[in-house]
Amino acid sequence: MHESLRTKTFLTLARRPLMLFCVSLFLLSCDIPYVAEGSWDVVYELPDQQRAGVWHISEGSGVKVEGELSLQIDELELAGSRMSWSANATNPLEPAGSVQRLNFNGTVNGNRFAGTLYTQSGNLTITGIRQ
Repeated sequence: MHESLRTKTFLTLARRPLMLFCVSLFLLSCDIPYVAEGSWDVVYELPDQQRAGVWHISEGSGVKVEGELSLQIDELELAGSRMSWSANATNPLEPAGSVQRLNFNGTVNGNRFAGTLYTQSGNLTITGIRQ
């Protein structure tokens, strides 16, 4: 192989890791929001009815739930398209409004999400559409 061709090939191959490193540094410095962040119109599927509300989701401030069920949730976990949270709150399945532990697990798909709210009295399907 010709010496200048070898040198050129070596320099081309040597630049690739450097370019990947620079791109990685750039992406790490970007403040890319989680896919679940934003405001969502939410529907709670109860056994005999539907209830509506709004969720405002932010990695920094948690979930603010508005509507018939209103609370601030600080125990929020966002990971890729998945989100989960836990809170002590009034159970929407109980007419007396007893306070118990609520846990939510869901997945975002574009401008929609779906998940399950786990309560001590049963589970609710929850869907949301981005505002």
